[in-house]
Order: sequence, then C-alpha cells, then structure tokens
Amino acid sequence: MNALRAELLKAVTTRLLLWFGLGLLAFLVLVLSIHIGSHDLQSLGERSTQRTTLAFGGLAAIVAVLIGSLLVTAEYAHGTINQSLLAVPERGKLLAAKLAAAILVVFAIAVLADAATLLIAELWYRGRGVTLHLNGYTLAPFFGAVGGSMLAAGIGVGIGALLRRQTGAVVAILLWLLIGEGVISAAGDSARFAPGRALGAVVAAHEVGARDVLGVWAAVAVGVLYAAIFCGAGFLVVLGSDAPTSGD
Repeated sequence: MNALRAELLKAVTTRLLLWFGLGLLAFLVLVLSIHIGSHDLQSLGERSTQRTTLAFGGLAAIVAVLIGSLLVTAEYAHGTINQSLLAVPERGKLLAAKLAAAILVVFAIAVLADAATLLIAELWYRGRGVTLHLNGYTLAPFFGAVGGSMLAAGIGVGIGALLRRQTGAVVAILLWLLIGEGVISAAGDSARFAPGRALGAVVAAHEVGARDVLGVWAAVAVGVLYAAIFCGAGFLVVLGSDAPTSGD
C-alpha cells in the first residue's frame, strides 16, 4: 500500500501529467468543434451521430498508453529507479504498484475527458439550436472510454517495462498508432484484433460487432489479453535484468 501511495504521488506531482491533460483538452476542443460544426442540423439530431460525438472522450486512451509507459521509463531516464528499488526492493511489487497507479490516474483522466466532451458538445449543440439527448445509448461510449483508457494504461506500463527507455517507448507507441495500425489493415477482417482497433471497439461500446469491428465484450477480452502479454513480458524483462540502467 505504501508503494502504491508513493507511485501515485510521483504521478500526480509531475508536470508531464498536467501537460498531457491540457493537451488532451485542447485536442478535444479542436476535434469536437470540427466534428459538430461540419454536420448539418438534421444529422446532429440523430442519436447515432450524438453517440459518435460523445465517443471522442475515448481519445484519452492515447494519452493513457503514453502515461503508462512514462511512469516506468521516466525512472530509468532520470536515474531514480535505483532509489525506488531501495525503497521497494521487490521489483515485482514495485512494478505492480506502478501498474495500479497508472490505472487509477488514467481512470481519473478518462472521467475528466468524458466530462469535458459532454460540456463541449453541450455548448456546441446549444449554440446550433439542437438538443443533445443523454440516455443509455448515447452515453455508452463514456463507459467505453474509461474502460479502454484503463486497458491502454496497462499496455503502456508493459511497453515501458519491456523497453525501459523513454524515447524508445514513446516512439514505438506513436509509430504503431500512426503507421502500424494502418499497415495491419491489409490483414482484412483480422485487423480488428489489432491493439488500437480493439481498444477503439471498447470505446465504441457496441454490443454486437461487425466484420471489421469487435463487439464490446470481445474487444475487452482482447484488450485484457494484450495488457497481460505486454505486462508479463515487461515484468519478466525487469525481474531478470541486472542492475538498472539509466539513460534515454
């Protein structure tokens, strides 16, 4: 419990978390403004369009995977991992505390992202004279955004533990999101099992999937599997490594 408190304190006192939050907010304002502003009034009134609009809170999952990786790699980059291991000699316990801290921090960020999405959407809808209908159907992506972000945080922690280098982890994540997910689409329907596609399906929260999109519960299962694989591999690397190396 002390290890978890220490990791939470590290996470919430870093400026990087603030910049991530502000960047996410700015991006939400931008994409929601473009999305809502480009639709005609009839389309905006449709429940399906409103559900899609509220799903933009799922962008928190991108921030989540980066935060998860940085909570591990920042210690190696700044050379503080040695002090952390002196405080918590059991590497497995330390990594578990980082994983729990990442999930809790990202949970809060995802909830705030959902709240910001709702506020921005409501202001735009009122400005355009359209009623935003809030019900189980349109709000389902809010729960998906939280769940998808927590899974993304777990994957990020695993990647950070696996690579242990800050720049390498961030570049690997961004390259996969920007290029890898597009390249793997050549696999056809199987591309729906890719990490980004699976987490996107969690955010979308459709109970029934399609040929190229998983249903929400199947997507959750795939996301949990990815988090388990990355965390398992990353934790084994850290547990089996020699004295921690610093550097980026």
